[in-house]
Amino acid sequence: MNRKGFTLIELIAVITILAVIALITIPAIFNVIDDSKLSSFTRSVEEMENMSIMDYNEFARSGDIIYTFSDNSLVCTGCDNGSDFELDFTGEIDGGSGTITVNSGEVTNLDIENSNFKAIYDDGKLVTSKK
Repeated sequence: MNRKGFTLIELIAVITILAVIALITIPAIFNVIDDSKLSSFTRSVEEMENMSIMDYNEFARSGDIIYTFSDNSLVCTGCDNGSDFELDFTGEIDGGSGTITVNSGEVTNLDIENSNFKAIYDDGKLVTSKK
C-alpha cells in the first residue's frame, strides 16, 4: 500500500521544534524592542538638554533657570519678561514630565520620567534607566 502524508508523530515533532524556536526568539525580540524604546527616550532627553543649554546661552540668562517638561512641551517658566517661553522641542516622550535646571550654561540637575523610563543627572552625566 502506498501512503502519502505525514504521521501524527512527525507532525507533533515539527510542532515541538517550532515551539522551541519560538521560545528562544521571542524574548530576544522583546529585548530589542525595549532597548530601542530606551534609546529613543535617551535621545529625546538629550535633545531637551541641548535645547535648554542653547536657550540659556542665546538669551544670556543668568542664575538657575528651570525648564519644565510636560505634555511633550519644554517650557522656560517666567523667562520671557515674566511669562513662560516654550522651546521648539521635536522629541516625543509619551506621558513624560520633569525638570531641567541650567546654570552658567551647563545642566546642573535633570529629572525626566515617564511610565517606563527615568533620566537623571548623576556626577555631571545623563543616566537613563528602565523603571
